[in-house]
Amino acid sequence: MTMVKADMRFYLHTRRFKVILPFYIIVALLFPILYGTNVLSKPLLVNDYTASAFGELVSFTVLLVALLAGDSISQDFGRQGFFTLTQPVRRSEIMLARTFAAFVFSTVVMLVWIGIGLATGFAFYGAVVANWALILVTSVLLVGSVVSFVVLFSSLFKSPSISIVICVLVVWLVMPIITGVLDLVGVEPWFLLTYASDAITNLTAVSYPQHFVSTSVTEGGTTITVSAYTPYLWEGALIMVAYLVISLALAWVVYSRKELTEAS
Repeated sequence: MTMVKADMRFYLHTRRFKVILPFYIIVALLFPILYGTNVLSKPLLVNDYTASAFGELVSFTVLLVALLAGDSISQDFGRQGFFTLTQPVRRSEIMLARTFAAFVFSTVVMLVWIGIGLATGFAFYGAVVANWALILVTSVLLVGSVVSFVVLFSSLFKSPSISIVICVLVVWLVMPIITGVLDLVGVEPWFLLTYASDAITNLTAVSYPQHFVSTSVTEGGTTITVSAYTPYLWEGALIMVAYLVISLALAWVVYSRKELTEAS
């Protein structure tokens, strides 16, 4: 608990949190301002409005967590490690304290962002989506899984900047490419975190989408069949839990065995 409190104070006083929170508030208010000033036409339904507000949920979550927790483990394999790792504190306590602190502050920022989306939807339409409570709960689970995923990358690299960049690229670039390829061959991308996160945006719909849709497109005499999978809510939640548990376990294995050397 002493380490948790110290990490909490660190986040409260760090420039990252002081910059990230206002930035996410501004981003969340951008489209409502454009809708309110009639620069853009509002969607007809609150469900469509909320879906557009949360359309980039996983991307913003990954960026947020990567900036807050990208150096949570890698910092110990630089000069700071000669102080931190020589103290009479178990590495498991260090890792759990930093992971928990990163989770708390990431959750605060995301709940503020989501809360603005729900509140502005109510201001415009006088209603919120029926599944707003499930959206909040599942979003917190998503934050937890992303924090664990980022901590894993932080344990693999000594440079915080490298761990941040690679983690963002994996989720923003590699996973969508894999999803596109699997859609062409008709395989469900059940093992991808980005696929699991679709369950959150699907909760904004009037009715939850079908699990599988197949579309055939004919061009130049060639017919291409494209498959689109939608995770069940329980499936998306289960994938997130798996990422959370497996990523933390792997991060602990790496962190507990990694040696601090003069070259670090």
